Amino acid sequence: MNIRYLMTLILFVVCMNVYAERKPVAGGYPIANFALTTNVSEQGDMFGQILQNEGKLGGWLVNRGEFKVRVEKDGRSEKLSHFRKKEVNRCFPMVEAKYQESDLIASSVRFKTFCPLGLNDLELSSLPVLMLEVECENPGKKQDAFFLTLDWANEVCDSLESKASDGFCAVGNKKFMVAVDAELDRQGNMIRIPVCLEGKEGKRFRIVLSLYDENWISANQFATVDEVVDYAFRMWDVLETKTAEFSDAIPRSGDEEVDTYLRWYMVPAISLTRYNKKGELLTLGYRELNPRDSYWTTWVHLAFFKEAERKMIEECLASVISSGKMPTTILPLIDREDDLDINAFLILRVARFYQFYHEKDELKDYWPVLKRVMEWLISRDKDGIGLPKQVSYWGDWKDVSGVSDRAYSPFSCLIYLAALKQMIYLGKECGDPAAVKRFEEAYTKGFETINKDTKNGGLWNGQYYCQLWKDGSVNDRLLEDQTIGILWDVVPEERAFSIIHSLNEMSLTPYGVAETSPYYPKEFGYEPATYHNGAVWPWVNFMDCWARICLGKRDEAIDIIKRVGYADIVASGDWSANEHINSLTGENLGFHIQGWNAALFGVVYFGLVHPGVVF
Repeated sequence: MNIRYLMTLILFVVCMNVYAERKPVAGGYPIANFALTTNVSEQGDMFGQILQNEGKLGGWLVNRGEFKVRVEKDGRSEKLSHFRKKEVNRCFPMVEAKYQESDLIASSVRFKTFCPLGLNDLELSSLPVLMLEVECENPGKKQDAFFLTLDWANEVCDSLESKASDGFCAVGNKKFMVAVDAELDRQGNMIRIPVCLEGKEGKRFRIVLSLYDENWISANQFATVDEVVDYAFRMWDVLETKTAEFSDAIPRSGDEEVDTYLRWYMVPAISLTRYNKKGELLTLGYRELNPRDSYWTTWVHLAFFKEAERKMIEECLASVISSGKMPTTILPLIDREDDLDINAFLILRVARFYQFYHEKDELKDYWPVLKRVMEWLISRDKDGIGLPKQVSYWGDWKDVSGVSDRAYSPFSCLIYLAALKQMIYLGKECGDPAAVKRFEEAYTKGFETINKDTKNGGLWNGQYYCQLWKDGSVNDRLLEDQTIGILWDVVPEERAFSIIHSLNEMSLTPYGVAETSPYYPKEFGYEPATYHNGAVWPWVNFMDCWARICLGKRDEAIDIIKRVGYADIVASGDWSANEHINSLTGENLGFHIQGWNAALFGVVYFGLVHPGVVF
C-alpha cells in the first residue's frame, strides 16, 4: 500500500470517528415496490413519508405525506420512537420492529411491514399496498387497555367515508383506503384501534393502506381501491412469503457493512420503476427512461425481473430512429444530437442480457437494429481517427457547459470501444462475419489511436487517459469515469493498473474517489469538490470498484464502497442514495433517490458473488 493511500485511509478513520459522534437526522425508505416507497425512521417511527410512483409519464415520485402510528391511553399519545427499549431492523424490503417499556402502556408492540415484491413478478411488485402486521403482548398480570392510533396528512386524501367489509373495517375514498381486521373508531383523519389485553395475553391484527392510481398496471386487475385492499388481505400470507423470498435472493458479499449498503442502494431501482396501464415500463433516470442511467439502475432487473428488462430493451430498440441513433430518453421522448454514450449503453445492455440468458433467437431479432445503432456511433468519427468526436457538451454523462470545448473524452472513447467489442462478440453469435470484420477494423483503429501518447494525437499521457480539446490542447485532469474501459477490458492491463494507481494518488478522499482531479477553479461553473468539478458520484465509484475487482483489487474496492456508503447513507442521516457527495466535506448533494446508484447491485451480484457471468 503506498503512503498516499495509507494517509488517506487514516484521514478516513478520523472522519468516521467524528461522524460517529453526530446524531444523524432520521430518514430512509427501507420499504418500497414499484408503486409505493415508504419511510421508517432510524428511531422506529412509522411512517414518516409515503411516496407514490404515479402511472402517468413525465413525473417523479409524488409525496403523499405522513401516515403516523402511535399508542394512546387516557388521552395521552406516545410516538413509537419514545419507547425506551426498541429493536428496529430496517432491512429492505421488510421492516421488523419491537417496542417495549412505554410511559403509557405495559404491553410490548411488534411490527412487521412491507410493500409486496416478487421475483420475476411485475404485477405483484406493482401492488399499491403498504402492509402492516401488529402484535401486542401484555407481559404483566393486570389488564392493559389502550389504543393504537393511525393518522395521516391531508396530502394522502381529503374526503373519507367509513365502511365495513369482508371481516375488516375501513375508511377511505375511491383512491385511498386504510383497512384493519379489527374494530376501529374513526375521528377525522385518524382511526383508533382499541386493544385490550388481559395478563399474559397477546393479540395480532393486520392493517392495509392503499393508494389507488387508475393509470397504474394494477388498474387492469382491480377496478377500485376496495378490490385492491380485499385482495391484499386474502393473499397476505402469499404476498409476505413472496417478499421474503425476494429478500433472501439479494446477494451477500460476506461483508456485513457492504451488504447493508447494498440493500439501501437497491431501493431506487425499485422505487423508480414505473409500470402503467398502457403496458409502458421504465426505470426513471430523472423523469424518463434514459438508456445511460437505466443501464446502471437495472442490474437488479437483469437478475430479478427478466421480463421487465427484456421489455425495456425492446422499448428502446423500437425507438431507434432511421439514422441509427437511440434518442436521449423515451417515455417521454427527448433527443439530442450528441449523446454518444446513449447508443453504446443500449448495445452493452443487450449484450449483458444475452450473456446472462443466452436467448439466441431474440438476439437475432435485435441484430439488424443493433448494427444500425453501432453504425451511427462509427459515423461520429468526424476526424477519421477511429474515435467518436463530441460536438457539444451533451457528448456523455459529464454534460455541463464547462466541457463544451472538448473533442474527445476518455469515457466516450472507451465506451465506444466497449460497444465495438461486444458487437464483435454478438456478431459471431449471430453468424454475421461481414459485420464482425467491419467492427474489428473499427475497434483496432480506435484502440490504436486512444493509446497513442498525447504528443502524437492520442489520449494517453503516460499515467492515464486525458481529454482533448477542440483547439488541439490536452486537458490532463484525471477523470475517474475512464475506469469504464477497465471494466469492459478495453484497456491494456499495465495501463489499467496505472490508472488505478493515479486515482489512489490523486483522487481518493475520505468519502470515495473524486470524479475530477485536480479540481477546476469555480469559474468552471461549479464549486470545487461538487457536481462535475470533483464530487464523489456513487455510481461512478461503484463502476471504479468493479474495475478494481476485475484487476484483483477486491480489498481496495470494498474499502471504497464503505467510504461512499458511510458518507452517503449513514453519516448524512438521510439513509438515501444521493446523486453526489462533496469530496471535501462529505455533504450529500443533488437528488436524494438516485436510480443509477443501484449500480452497487451489479458490483456485488456480478462482480463479487458471480464473477464472469457478464462481460
